[in-house]
Amino acid sequence: MHDLVRRLALLLLLLACPVAAEEQLHRHFDDRPPVNVKQAAVNGIQKYESQRLILLTDIDPDKARELVTLVDQVYSTWEAQLGKFPEALDKSEFQITGYLMVDEEKFRKANLLPRRAATILHGQNQGYEFWMFDQAWDYYREHLLLHEATHCVTQCSETDNDQRPLWFLEGMAEYFGTHQLRDNAANGKLELQFGVIPVSAVAAHGFGRIELIRDECQAGRALSAAEVLLLGQKEFSESRTTPYAWSWALCHFLATHPVTAADFRNVCQQWDTTSFRLTFQRFWVKHKAVITSDWELFRESLCYGFDLPRGATIRVESTPLEKGISREIKVLADRGWQGTGGTVQAGQTIRISATGRVVLANTIKPWESEPAGISIRYSKGQPIGRLQAAVLRTTPNESGAIQHWDFLDVGTTTEFKIPSTGALFLRVNDRWNELADNSGEYTATVTVLE
Repeated sequence: MHDLVRRLALLLLLLACPVAAEEQLHRHFDDRPPVNVKQAAVNGIQKYESQRLILLTDIDPDKARELVTLVDQVYSTWEAQLGKFPEALDKSEFQITGYLMVDEEKFRKANLLPRRAATILHGQNQGYEFWMFDQAWDYYREHLLLHEATHCVTQCSETDNDQRPLWFLEGMAEYFGTHQLRDNAANGKLELQFGVIPVSAVAAHGFGRIELIRDECQAGRALSAAEVLLLGQKEFSESRTTPYAWSWALCHFLATHPVTAADFRNVCQQWDTTSFRLTFQRFWVKHKAVITSDWELFRESLCYGFDLPRGATIRVESTPLEKGISREIKVLADRGWQGTGGTVQAGQTIRISATGRVVLANTIKPWESEPAGISIRYSKGQPIGRLQAAVLRTTPNESGAIQHWDFLDVGTTTEFKIPSTGALFLRVNDRWNELADNSGEYTATVTVLE
């Protein structure tokens, strides 16, 4: 009898679990109020509609027609990173409404402002709707629209008391907001690409996040990755710029770094808050060492067009370098820091010599360089093409071991004392946004002298 009761209880539990899981995947009801289009038109507000966005605005019609398709274009990128959207109980297609305002008073008269009273600084979202003011620059108008639209997506299954952390919500909204036109190699057409680091300040007029991080680093206020995770309501309410810059940079870093990208995508696809926090905790423990060290490089060198997939550190298993025994290492010109497979001790004297020739730009006359570098252009105060070394040292602290970099100049051949104990890395010096057209390699020989 007891066994029958136990089996029955287990069966009921198994039947109940799928239902609960299914309920968690449903997104909120679409409670957008109907819009009186005639009343809006009387007040100079026109309606534009695509599959995923209804846009009500008083901006120039030509610009409005371009904007209304943005959400349709980013939709596949959203689902690639965030996973398939939770289904609506009524099976309705996902669509949102945006209100883009030049003259707020027009929208007030048309009864199109948020139902819950709030001061709109730049943009604001509620459920399946968002409001934003027009911007002086075309790029930033598009960026802000994508930012607010992303909030509608990420919050469509959350409640006010159960949200994923702000650094993630704001950082991912910024991440999807960064966009640019690029040639599609498959069809030869120009297409919008999302989740990018803009190629230049001109191309991303009004964005300004890269300059903010650069200024913060120079002022000694650089945040570690762990500190970015602590950004909350207080920080985001006190500044409408700096915390957004840091959260964007970290989300881009985690979503793009070759080591973390796949696992971070899995984190992003946890729509349930509890699952998100548990998955992120496992992700953080697994990748903490890589995140800590590469984030330090990324934030200090962040620039327009930063090529993180190529610039990410290449790690290999390392063993101590022995006195008198030389190691030969190939150093690729189109990559970032590359592990030598050797660890060094503080106080050791080593010699690094290098040979070879690389190409740093495919112009009419290619920029060729040997390990001494060429003075056509400089990066971090040294000629591009010059061989550089770095020691990745581990420093214990209260929250666990933290890794930091010590940099050394090499050139063709150099002898120097190692400043700290750690793994030895080499790199061909070049700007982090100009790695794609590099080719070739140096052969470096590393010898411990004493």
